[in-house]
Amino acid sequence: MDNPSRRSVLKMQTAAAHQALDDMIGGFGDLEAYRHYLVGMARFRLPLESWLKQQDPVPAELGDWQPEYYGDDILADLDDLAISPPDAAKPFAPPAGEGLIGLLYVLEGSALGARLLAKRSENIGLSASHGARHIFRQAGNLSSWRTFSDRMERMCVYDDRASSAWANFTFAYARNAFESPF
Repeated sequence: MDNPSRRSVLKMQTAAAHQALDDMIGGFGDLEAYRHYLVGMARFRLPLESWLKQQDPVPAELGDWQPEYYGDDILADLDDLAISPPDAAKPFAPPAGEGLIGLLYVLEGSALGARLLAKRSENIGLSASHGARHIFRQAGNLSSWRTFSDRMERMCVYDDRASSAWANFTFAYARNAFESPF
């Protein structure tokens, strides 16, 4: 009997946290709802990306793959909509253990949901060049997700419990970042 893929296990172990975040964000049907979403995204991604850039995060087994950073696009989107960059929800400080793969799973996996968000943002007049750069860039970058998930499956050194803990922590951190704007 084959073991389930690491991706499938992480998806199952984070399903409740992922659903809670999706429920909180909901759909943005107008510009005001999108503005709240964008502030929450900035409060989530900017401190997390800053933390990640200060690490030497990528395990050697992931090869030349590197995480994608969308902070500059988020800042440009905020500027397009005349929104001042918000304060961070709180500094990002992950749990103990070697679970960085779980954090990267959440960040890179967000490219899948970005495809739906890109359609929603177009419906309210935003685009890849105005107000929704970060979404369109994520939606157009599925190759990074595919490369990451393929290499994650082939890693020899992998801590499934720590990865799950970090992934769930990342979803909780995102929910905290979005709570204030919503």
